[in-house]
Amino acid sequence: MPKKTPVKKGPNIFDFLNQITFKTKKYEYDRKAVNAYMLSLWLSHEKDLIGIVNEMNGFQFRFPDDLIYKYYYDRVPKGKRFIRWTKKEAVDKKTKVKLDALKEKYNISTNEAKSLLLHSNMLK
Repeated sequence: MPKKTPVKKGPNIFDFLNQITFKTKKYEYDRKAVNAYMLSLWLSHEKDLIGIVNEMNGFQFRFPDDLIYKYYYDRVPKGKRFIRWTKKEAVDKKTKVKLDALKEKYNISTNEAKSLLLHSNMLK
C-alpha cells in the first residue's frame, strides 16, 4: 500500500494573528487565507486593542486588506495574547419555552421576545 504524503496546508487566521502579536514574518499576507474583516473581528475581542481596531473601523471597506494587515502589524504592541472568542449564551429550557410562546402568541421576533421577557421580569 503506498504511503500518503502529508498535505501542506497554508497559513490560517491564527498564523496571521500570531504574526501580528509576536511580530514574526513567516507568511506573506494572503487575502484568500484570511480577510481583514476577520482580523479586525478577532483583534477587537482583546480589550487592549479595541482602540486600535476602532481607528481602522471607518476605513475597513475602503482600504485594501493588505494595507489593513500592515497597519495592525505596525500598531499592535508585541506580546503574548490569549484572545477568546465570545460564545453565544445558552438558553435554559424554561426560558426557551416562554420565548417560543411569546413569539407564537404575538407573532414577534426572538429579540423582541427576549426584550419583552426581560422587561416583564424587571417589573416583578
